[in-house]
Amino acid sequence: MAVLEPILKFGHVIDGFTNRQVVKLTSRLLNEDYTTRQATYDLRRLRRKGLISRLSHKQRYQLTPKGRMVAVLFTKTYGRIIAPGLTAMDRDLPDEVALRSPLARAWRRFVGALDKLIESGRLAA
Repeated sequence: MAVLEPILKFGHVIDGFTNRQVVKLTSRLLNEDYTTRQATYDLRRLRRKGLISRLSHKQRYQLTPKGRMVAVLFTKTYGRIIAPGLTAMDRDLPDEVALRSPLARAWRRFVGALDKLIESGRLAA
């Protein structure tokens, strides 16, 4: 996921991208070190799955049509569904915000019921 998002950038459409560019963009996205060894491993896996292909006679890669669809699907799903969903389930979310979200309300009811079940001794923690 962290590798697919940076290579969706439009600058890579015509000329492709290199291992070095993936390292730089992914490190920036993750806000931590991402080595060329990790990039090589990840790029090899993406290539074997048919999500990227190597440009002939070059040390550059490009997204395949399938790779672009998968990358867009994953990044959109994370940004629109997973991240907001995880935020709604955060225990530190203020009550006035949580009460506006059906997911947050349901999650809090579930956690409350689970806590009561554990406290009653019917379920080992």
